[in-house]
Amino acid sequence: MSQEPRKTEPVISTHQQSDGYRSHYRRWGRSEGSDVLVYLHGGISHAGWQAPLGEAITASSEVTFIALDRRGSGLNSEARGHLISEEREVEDIASFLEAIGGSFRRVHLGGWCFGAQVASIVAARLASRGVLTSLVLVAPGYVYTERYSDVLRLSMQAVSEVVKELGVTPEPLRAFVPVPLQTSDFTDKPQWLKFVEEDTLRLSRVTQSTVKVWGELGDRSRSTLGELGGLPVLAVFGSRDRLVDLERTKAMLLERVHPAPTIELMSTHHALHFEDPRALADLILRFISSQEPRLTAVAASRPGVATATAQQRGA
Repeated sequence: MSQEPRKTEPVISTHQQSDGYRSHYRRWGRSEGSDVLVYLHGGISHAGWQAPLGEAITASSEVTFIALDRRGSGLNSEARGHLISEEREVEDIASFLEAIGGSFRRVHLGGWCFGAQVASIVAARLASRGVLTSLVLVAPGYVYTERYSDVLRLSMQAVSEVVKELGVTPEPLRAFVPVPLQTSDFTDKPQWLKFVEEDTLRLSRVTQSTVKVWGELGDRSRSTLGELGGLPVLAVFGSRDRLVDLERTKAMLLERVHPAPTIELMSTHHALHFEDPRALADLILRFISSQEPRLTAVAASRPGVATATAQQRGA
């Protein structure tokens, strides 16, 4: 076990991808040890949004928390808002996981919202390699609510029609497509609404390629849920989520993921890590520690937070 002192502020580092692109990431906790949770952000956000969760996890356990900025997002200034292809996105994550694998005994992969969908694709790809110990899905967007699905579809359609009508061919790296998300879609907490509104690293526009890749990754994430190779899965939802269709998403997970996933519900909106990071950390740590008893430290039990498999709860 490393003797590095714990850090309350994250260490920011980079990982060079196979094509030379440098992906930034933030690490809370030690650079080596028993367990690490690598966590992926959503479509327009970045690793910095996960700070409350990273702090909560490392404050009550020896688990290291790493939040990776996906290509084109966050601290990655090169090609902002641009994704090349679905395969490149998956390769970026897989490459990072394999690079840090030698520093930790067990590697857990997680993600929030769209990041959870990307995480499940990567987990399916690595299922036969023994790289991962578990998969954590927080507010996974496999099925969106009818309201958001319609807004997203109509917005993308309108942009496409305008481009066609004008007869222009946008530059491939030009991020001009607006993302139809409101700050109130994430939370109703004033301090976090202000944080999201003032966040200069948040993506507000993306390239046409990114829109295409998002769609491809979304489809692929649903089709690969049955290819996780028995990897233990935790899914956590916010009961007041305005974006994710909770019942349809839970039904999809129960139908396609085997063995049955552990499913938890918190009384929050979409951004669970903003509204109750400690409760979310407790659930994640309890799940991670349950996979094997050799984890050295986990969060203390918190009243009102219970864990049970979907089968036990009759979900």
